[in-house]
Amino acid sequence: MHRESVLTHKLATALTAVFLLALFCAGVLLHDLHIRKKAHARFTSHAVIVANALWNHNRMGAFEYLSLACRSHNYASIVMRDTRGKLFQQASGQAPGKLQQFFIGLGLIPRVTLASPVRYNDKVIGSLQATWYCDTIYFDMIVLVVLVLVFVIFQLYRGLVHEKKALKDRVAHRTRELSDLNTSLQQEIMKHKNAQEDLQKSEERYRAYFEENIAGAYISSPAGRLIACNREYLRIFGFSDRRQALDTPLTDIYTTKADREKFLEILLKNGRVSGHETTFKRTDGTLIHLIENAAAVFDKDGNLHHIRGFLLDVTEKRSLESQLIQTQKMESIGRLAGGVAHDFNNMLNVILGHTDLALDKVEPSAPLYKNLQQIRKAASHSADITKQLLGFARKQAISPKALDLNETVEGMLKMLRRLIGEDIDLLWQPAKRLWPVKIDPSQVDQILANLCVNARDAITGMGKITIETGMKSFDRSYCADHPDFVPGDFVLLAVSDNGCGMDQETQANLFEPFYTTKGIGKGTGLGLSTVYGIVKQNKGFISVYTEQGTGTSFHVYLPRYGDAIRQMPEVSVAHMPSGNGETILIVEDEDAILELLQTMLLQLGYSVIAESSPSSALALARAYDGRIHLLITDVVMPEMNGRELARQITALYPQIRLLFMSGYTANVIAHQGVLDQGVQFIQKPFSMQEIAARVDRALKQQ
Repeated sequence: MHRESVLTHKLATALTAVFLLALFCAGVLLHDLHIRKKAHARFTSHAVIVANALWNHNRMGAFEYLSLACRSHNYASIVMRDTRGKLFQQASGQAPGKLQQFFIGLGLIPRVTLASPVRYNDKVIGSLQATWYCDTIYFDMIVLVVLVLVFVIFQLYRGLVHEKKALKDRVAHRTRELSDLNTSLQQEIMKHKNAQEDLQKSEERYRAYFEENIAGAYISSPAGRLIACNREYLRIFGFSDRRQALDTPLTDIYTTKADREKFLEILLKNGRVSGHETTFKRTDGTLIHLIENAAAVFDKDGNLHHIRGFLLDVTEKRSLESQLIQTQKMESIGRLAGGVAHDFNNMLNVILGHTDLALDKVEPSAPLYKNLQQIRKAASHSADITKQLLGFARKQAISPKALDLNETVEGMLKMLRRLIGEDIDLLWQPAKRLWPVKIDPSQVDQILANLCVNARDAITGMGKITIETGMKSFDRSYCADHPDFVPGDFVLLAVSDNGCGMDQETQANLFEPFYTTKGIGKGTGLGLSTVYGIVKQNKGFISVYTEQGTGTSFHVYLPRYGDAIRQMPEVSVAHMPSGNGETILIVEDEDAILELLQTMLLQLGYSVIAESSPSSALALARAYDGRIHLLITDVVMPEMNGRELARQITALYPQIRLLFMSGYTANVIAHQGVLDQGVQFIQKPFSMQEIAARVDRALKQQ
């Protein structure tokens, strides 16, 4: 059956080939006749066109047209003659190409002679004759190729039809196999798809972890070229975009090459770096402290391929730690200074008090009077030093008042000019308008005196000190870039000089107690630390601007006070008020102070009851048959403090007036060092004039 099918297929192929060959031969003949007929007709039209040129003897016109005809219609040559057979004009075509010559040699391109009479006004005036190559072979070849293609396509089609049935059976068999394979493949595809989704989610999680990490994440080459980084990395170093970061070598962000080399040494040795703290540089040159964790990634040959790391910015943390250490150190020294000043003031009070009593009994002309004055002067100087200690330690009690800082400073200018001397100009530049501040006026005096003395000592020979005031407001964004500043509204008090300025070491220790660059006997080292303590006690801050050889400027910022300024009467010590027999109860655990104070008050005309302990004072107060006008009590005593004693005494005598005294307050009667409204306080050591004035004011208080 299969053999018969093959024979039938071969016979059909032979018949088809014969039919196509006959069809081709017939087509060649018909096409050749058509082309020749068309060529004769076209040549006759040439004779018509050149007739005018022959009639007018226009040889050039005839030549141009005949040359064009040769090129356009494949004429080998064209000859034009008149009626006498004389040559009028002739033109030749292009020489046959190699392929055309080959076909001419084989006789496949015949050379045909074309002739036509030339007529003008229905008269024959000459003849036109041409030799033409009939190249229909090219068309015949195309037809042959087409027929061959048709034959081949037909044969292929028949072959395909023949194979179709065989393939159909094979396809059916393979379809069943593929169906089984397809089911298995679908399962594999689903597994692959799930794995791909898991991988994509994992990559997304990694990308989110990388980009949103609170640390600056990066990937770099061993040579120090950044490969990738996250947004936090850009923020830490101040890069505007990733392109800038990628174009910046890592060696440019290290402060020194040694830091980079040390990092790589640890990384190559251990394969990772943990908690490595280094100082880096931002794009603006600012130094920052960063903690770096990094891991080395090696290739299959064991060479370092790339580095993956994380950077944590601890600049602010290190700054706060430094400030905390400084604060703790200052607080420790402050507690020590406060404790020493308390006991020292008691002794100074005894010295000053007895000296005042002795001076009242000695004639000014007596030799002893000068000796007593020297004792009093030395004791007063010592008292000033303890006040500076308490000012630094922020332990002194203060009575803040609402002030116009311009008025307060103007009241001190005369004294300050005497303080700095005649060789130095004092320039006062007040602001036209100032917010009020709330501060103890004596503390303003201390600030100005210490700053002006410090400025005076920085000037050699002639110079200038400038005091100015102003108003400043700082927002949180500004303070974020200036750690020592505090947001809010502040009144500025600035003291500037054109002295020698300060070096970095002096600036670093500027507010340290007992630190001084002055010679022996020329400074205690407490001036600026006292200013620092006063400013901090009043919730302000201070900044320093200095340049060696140019000068220094201290800017003190005191917080704005919202209430209106009220004028408060000042305690006058210019005269010594006396008493009218009022009864005063004194409670002091230091016997020498108790005896001194009792002597002073008796001399001033008061009736005095003296007790050395709170318990005995309470017992006496309960048993006393009469009125007690004033209680003078020490703040810090055994058994109970002065405030608790005053509360219990006031319960027994509601009309009694109170006067507290102490070498330091330790916040017992003052809230954060600030006295309550109406509370009277006198700082040890005090003179007879001061105690007289303060007692008189306490008794007259409404």
